[in-house]
Amino acid sequence: MKLIFSTLLSCLSLLNVVFAQGNWDLVKEKNGIKIYNRKIEGSKLKEFKGSIQFKAKVEDVLKVLTDYKKQDLFIYKAKKGSIELLKTEGVNNLYTYMIIETPWPASNRDIVTLYHIEPIAKNGSVTIKVSAVNDLKPEVKGIVRVDKMKGFWKITPIGNGWVEVEHQAYSSPGGNVPDALANSASIDAPYSMLENLRKLF
Repeated sequence: MKLIFSTLLSCLSLLNVVFAQGNWDLVKEKNGIKIYNRKIEGSKLKEFKGSIQFKAKVEDVLKVLTDYKKQDLFIYKAKKGSIELLKTEGVNNLYTYMIIETPWPASNRDIVTLYHIEPIAKNGSVTIKVSAVNDLKPEVKGIVRVDKMKGFWKITPIGNGWVEVEHQAYSSPGGNVPDALANSASIDAPYSMLENLRKLF
């Protein structure tokens, strides 16, 4: 059952926090990856954040994170070939569609996501805000739409050709998912995504 609900969080990657929160708790530290959880006021679901460091250029990581053709290489349980680019707005906004494969008996999930690339900060970091959008693609029968998700990816140069990538998110997987199971998956999915992202460099 844990595998089922870990899968549901594969697309729930991402958040610039606007809620009242508790303190961050370190819940996993392995292979240079740190994963934290914290409680959100008024919700039983937990927010997560993760961080990793590896050798790469900021612009190269940015290209991978915003290239819909490569996202299924690191997004946990993203269905191969399912990610579509729906539209772009200028060079800083793109909208994608993705299906997340979920083991039986749970239904697959899908999500329409807006990626908004913010201007480069003074320290050279780039933040990609991500949120769910629900009016660009009709819902598909038999697939549960993830309609609540906000978050971000942040890429920061840390010297000597290395970067730190931070990923923070708060979302609801949709459908009838027990909160305890969804929260247990908030560790496995972000860890997997950060680990797979590093393997691309």
